[in-house]
Amino acid sequence: MINKDPLVVRWTIGFLRWFCPHTLVEGIEGDLLEEYDDDRLTHGQKVASTRLLWNTFKFFRLSIILRNKIKYRNNHLDMLFSYFKITLRNISRSKGYSFINIFGLSLGIACCLLTANYAMFEFSFDNYHPNLDRTYRVDQTLIWSPDGGTFGSTGPALGSLLKNDYPEVEEIMRINTPGDFVVRYTEENGDVAAFNENRIFAADSNFFNFFKVDLKEGDPSTALKGLNKVVISDEIAEKLFGNEPALGKIIQMGNDRKPIEITGVTKKQHENTHFQFNYLVSMPTNPAVKRFEWSWIWTQVVTYIRLNPGTDPRELEKKLATVGETHIKPSFQQMGINYDDFKQAKEPWQFYLVPIEDIHLKTRDNRLGSVGDVRYAYAFAAIGAFVLIIAAINFVNLSTARGTKRAREVGVKKALGALRNSLVAQFQAESIILALFSMILAIPLMEFLRIVIVSLMQDDLPFSLWSDPKFIIALPVIAIVVGFLAGLYPSFYLTSFLPVQVLKGKIATGMGNSVLRNSLVVLQFTISIAMLIGTVVIVQQMNFIRSTNLGYDKENTLVINYAEKLTTHIVPFRDEVSKLSGVISASIAQDVPRGRTYEDIYTAEGSTIKLPLTSVKIDDHYFEAMGFKLIAGRHHDIEHNAADKRAFILNETAAKLFGWTPEEAIGKMIIYPGDDFAKSPVIGVMKDFHFQTMRQSINPLAFNSIDSEMWGDMRVVAIKYKTNDLPDLVQSIEKKWNSMVDQTPISFSFLEDDLAENYKEDRRLGDLFAIFASLSIVIAMIGLVGLVAYSTEVRKKEIGIRKVLGASRATILVMMNSSYVKLIALGLLISTPLGWFAMDNWLNSFEFRVNISPFVFVGAGLAVMIVALLSVAYLSMRAASVNPASVLKEE
Repeated sequence: MINKDPLVVRWTIGFLRWFCPHTLVEGIEGDLLEEYDDDRLTHGQKVASTRLLWNTFKFFRLSIILRNKIKYRNNHLDMLFSYFKITLRNISRSKGYSFINIFGLSLGIACCLLTANYAMFEFSFDNYHPNLDRTYRVDQTLIWSPDGGTFGSTGPALGSLLKNDYPEVEEIMRINTPGDFVVRYTEENGDVAAFNENRIFAADSNFFNFFKVDLKEGDPSTALKGLNKVVISDEIAEKLFGNEPALGKIIQMGNDRKPIEITGVTKKQHENTHFQFNYLVSMPTNPAVKRFEWSWIWTQVVTYIRLNPGTDPRELEKKLATVGETHIKPSFQQMGINYDDFKQAKEPWQFYLVPIEDIHLKTRDNRLGSVGDVRYAYAFAAIGAFVLIIAAINFVNLSTARGTKRAREVGVKKALGALRNSLVAQFQAESIILALFSMILAIPLMEFLRIVIVSLMQDDLPFSLWSDPKFIIALPVIAIVVGFLAGLYPSFYLTSFLPVQVLKGKIATGMGNSVLRNSLVVLQFTISIAMLIGTVVIVQQMNFIRSTNLGYDKENTLVINYAEKLTTHIVPFRDEVSKLSGVISASIAQDVPRGRTYEDIYTAEGSTIKLPLTSVKIDDHYFEAMGFKLIAGRHHDIEHNAADKRAFILNETAAKLFGWTPEEAIGKMIIYPGDDFAKSPVIGVMKDFHFQTMRQSINPLAFNSIDSEMWGDMRVVAIKYKTNDLPDLVQSIEKKWNSMVDQTPISFSFLEDDLAENYKEDRRLGDLFAIFASLSIVIAMIGLVGLVAYSTEVRKKEIGIRKVLGASRATILVMMNSSYVKLIALGLLISTPLGWFAMDNWLNSFEFRVNISPFVFVGAGLAVMIVALLSVAYLSMRAASVNPASVLKEE
């Protein structure tokens, strides 16, 4: 039934006029209006009707807006779908071009994702711990090196001082590295399982307040409280107990087989942390820290602090600058050491607060684990970006090279009224769609490249991107951005063709002049040559390290580690091993020269010089086994001279820093303040050798007798061998070991492998540089092929005319390739200072390094030039062999 309210009637007629044909409204308007009179309406009726009709009006208006939006969206969806169909059609028509285009971009994206994964992993270290912004490691001046610097270890006394005297510090926590132990577990059947274990730490009970290490067994608040308590990793728990619960079980640690209760088992530890442990014992379980609680020079602990909210770490550092005078100096006086003499010619003894997320990449020292290098992280990120840029340039050049194929399409569309904006949108959409296809292909290609890289490098790469949901979301965004940026130039270039010219078979140059394209190619070759230069320099430095005479014989040296576990059988073991077939000599020492150092402070009789010396205990056979050379004096000879038990053999650097020539040093007396005996004679001076890495200068070193009462209980047996059956020799050595020690597995390594481990990150950098430099050159060659294809298409009539006028094939080849030779030469010219600056900066991190030869740059440029000319040889030959009649008949 029709509502007879007069106001409703008037509004109804208004809406009918809005939505319906005018003739229909006129047919019913008169009948409706004659049935009411405005004077009959009351005020309440007017208000109610107005409100009702206003709401109705808003509803209809919203309906209209939604209808238009849906229509607009459908139009755009139809348009995008048409772009997608056009892209598929173009791919099917030009399968070879499309494959090269998509594959080149996929390769660039895959390389970028791989390097981005590595860089993101490196920068993610320790970014998940609680109160991250207030937690710091306390570093101090490297007091053990004349060259100064900083390191991440401190004396135990620092922790107590910070806790008691500095209100800015909310909490302190210390970690000590007591060394490696044999761990034994007695099984239910009585059998004893024994393992050589490393990564053993001792920590204060509040360790879990500082670091996010989750436990799947045990209570983190009590796990490290008390004596003889240990938290083990889940891997160790599985190795010792299988699937059984480990909590409450007893293990035995060390040669004295101390019983330790397992009070916790960790979940899988984070890979991106500056330390990982197998065993974390309570601090009271390691009595050495308590014994040296007063010491500032027993730098065997890592000290962490948490600041109170609002504390400025730099202001606290300034306050800590006075610790040397107020606390360390009195401590030195108690030991009979003059603090001012000790500081002489050294950097001031200071303390620094290092944010824990900076430990991995921005420090050079980490007692608890390895460190990275922020330069390498940036280098890998830059490599990925550069390879992606090369791939994008390749994409641009291939798109413009194919412009001649799309010219008529653009001309016809423009003649039919298509606006340039719509054509730009079409080509941009095609570029983005191709980039999305490339991203889809890049994902399995990335995994394939990772497998290849791992197999070539014999080293794993971190692969954690898939665990981050943000990365999954970012993939299509990255593809869209890359497609949009890479498609900017081709879309504007392809839409610049004039219809009149392209429909006559002529292609307008528009904005597609050769200057921009050639500039892009120069950029490609600049990056590729620079990366190749970096690869060559890194390889040269690594070869230099391998071939440099370190001052001793590192080859064919088998090192039996943890030989102190032989206790009193160590000398008989050495003697028995010396008799084995294939063994040249065997010796006992505190360690072999592989980068580890054990420093202490020494002075000379009659001198105020306080010198930090690296002290190593050796037996009488050590010089023969390792090939060290004496330049003055003699070796230890305990058998004939018991006084040699306390004698020193110095290296050249130590003698020089004490102010002696090698000959003057013989007979001089050295005083160790921590020794109960007053003096020790110098009986020899040996030629300097590299007992640390090539990154460091040669520091002062002293050899003591293995029977000396000096500090240091660790032992190794160094075995020099010459045999064609090394496995049999190792097996024989292991039998000798097992016959002399019970329930203690042997642990051995090769000295050359230990030394190589010091340069693991540098080798990785060189390998990755070589791989990605090769990939960048491959992608650049694809781009060059695209440019040659474009140039051949544009200049085919010019080539025909030249041939008609008598030009030979050789002349045409020179004309076609000379421009590319110039582009490569220009790339070499630009990359030379860039490559030299970057690699000279990297080489400066080595105290002993190669000089960068000019032939490196010339060789890199020639190599890229030869590869480039070979890549375009076929296209150039085809262009030079063109029949003039086939290209000039149109004229």
